[in-house]
Amino acid sequence: MRIYSLILGLYFTLLPFVQCDTPPKSYTSYRPYPFCNPSDYMRYPSNSEDVVAIINEAIERKVTVKALGARHSQSDIICTEGIPVDMNKFKSCRMNDDGITATFGAGVTLQEAGAFLLQHGRALRTTPAYGKITLGGAIGTSAHGSSIKYNSSLSAQVVSLTVVNGLAQTLEISDPDDLKSFGAHLGLLGIIVDVTMYTVPLYKVLAHNYVMPDTILTDGTAQNWAQTSDQITYYWFPACNEVVVVNLTFVPVDTPGTAISYLVPSSYGFFNLIIARAKEMLYDLTVSECAAASTLGNNVLPVFELISLAHVVSQTPGLTPFYSENGIFVNNPAVGYPSDMLAAVCSEENAGLLGKACLWAHGDLKSNMTGLDNEIGIPLTNLEDLVLTVKDIQAKTPLVFPIDGLVMRFSGKSEIYMSTAHQRDTIHVEFVLVQRTDPYNDATGALAGYQTLLQAMAKNMSGRSHWGKSGTVYHSNEMLDLKLDPQARKNFIAAMKKFDPKGIFLNNFGRRLLGTGTRIDADPKTIHCALLDNCFCSEDSDCVESQSCTSLPGYENYPVCKTRNEVPIIFEKNRFSGVNLLQYLSVTLPTLAAEAVTKCSVGSVIKTVTNVVGSLL
Repeated sequence: MRIYSLILGLYFTLLPFVQCDTPPKSYTSYRPYPFCNPSDYMRYPSNSEDVVAIINEAIERKVTVKALGARHSQSDIICTEGIPVDMNKFKSCRMNDDGITATFGAGVTLQEAGAFLLQHGRALRTTPAYGKITLGGAIGTSAHGSSIKYNSSLSAQVVSLTVVNGLAQTLEISDPDDLKSFGAHLGLLGIIVDVTMYTVPLYKVLAHNYVMPDTILTDGTAQNWAQTSDQITYYWFPACNEVVVVNLTFVPVDTPGTAISYLVPSSYGFFNLIIARAKEMLYDLTVSECAAASTLGNNVLPVFELISLAHVVSQTPGLTPFYSENGIFVNNPAVGYPSDMLAAVCSEENAGLLGKACLWAHGDLKSNMTGLDNEIGIPLTNLEDLVLTVKDIQAKTPLVFPIDGLVMRFSGKSEIYMSTAHQRDTIHVEFVLVQRTDPYNDATGALAGYQTLLQAMAKNMSGRSHWGKSGTVYHSNEMLDLKLDPQARKNFIAAMKKFDPKGIFLNNFGRRLLGTGTRIDADPKTIHCALLDNCFCSEDSDCVESQSCTSLPGYENYPVCKTRNEVPIIFEKNRFSGVNLLQYLSVTLPTLAAEAVTKCSVGSVIKTVTNVVGSLL
């Protein structure tokens, strides 16, 4: 008894000194931005009654609500000041009595929906490219595949939705006019509980990837193929003057083949370790004020394009095959079911040096290849203008697309108000701005080229940024005013007032859309706002120390962060013919970097050596 009393006394004596860390309420997308700082912890409802209760609570407390899926949107569309709601428990799947439509819970992923339909001999006609996004979230941004011939987006295949609105009422949305708003609801009209989709009889997909000269982009060939193919995507590698055509043809279900697409890059850990370290070294060189170091970095950076180009068409060490029957060896051409060929997936769990995972999911931060996904939709008729602009920028400053090149997907014109393809056939121009290990203090190579291109598309080609991609500056009041069709915006705002009269689903993004606010949920760690496209630079401090806020000749109204002493790339593709590129990046590059540094002045040597050595550690 005495021992028990001593233990109890010791417990109460030490209790004041025992502290547990309080888990944060904040959240981000699957990348470390934007930064959302809600008043409440995340809620996890499992049925519509739970959702109704959350909205009633929000009404009573006068706070806002935001429903979330896989959080693959990188803009502050996902943020709320109130109650964030995770919808991933809504996993129901059923075929309806008509044998044509299927109803899915909002948390069902594209991969899960495709597998369910396969069991019932049905399929979606087209889907977005990544299989781990949820149906509720994908419809929220009108996520798309790449087809003008068929449906322009997943939302175009929606028959009806079950929604809880801002008055905590459960509604079925099936009126065509309402679906024009809900087809890209942006999380501002209600919480999607389930969605009924139109399906088609099961078919298979014949995929063939092949290399063409990039002259097809300007001679009318590429535009004609985009308008007539079942589904087509172009992976353009400007440094190589080549395009990989990813041509998908829908074929009968009895066509032999069970291939799977790995078009969302999946890599082995050892590959990421080499590539991530080489990336840091090259970027350190490219942003050096020493011309010798900067020139070396920029002239070697296109090696990443060579690796990506090879991956799209052939077996590439360290990367999973683009298409494969067994996950090891490449099949090109390849045949498989739409659920396996249209919406690829990769593991988001670290799997070690010999394991496979998404490029951005290799555990140790210095082995990850993270980036800011950029996508701007421009009219199909602007294809030649786009190509000429890229070539012109290349002639004036470095411009390289390390992951998958410059990707072009296509959508037919849409009636959905907030679709980036609203009322026009569209090219969705996409590229990844590969981030530094420290994205707040270190600049990405070729930054001036990227920023000039994005602004040229947005400001001079009637560009419309994807709602869940690109930096937050492309979702600012100025850019919303520039990109939105005035009547479509007016119609969508009317829907906001109809389905959410109390503003329960409003956030800073929604207020900018309404024109009643200007605030953006930017990452508070931001130091140089232009590095992550949280602003257009207005002074040198918006960039890093070795850069100036300036503009390229001919693009005087497009402020960018440009490294001093930077010169255009001179890339000799033939020089790397037969070269083991991974060995080159891991062994030869450090030697070349050391040689280049010896040509620098004392001041720039210290900075460059410090950075390059740091990238190796």
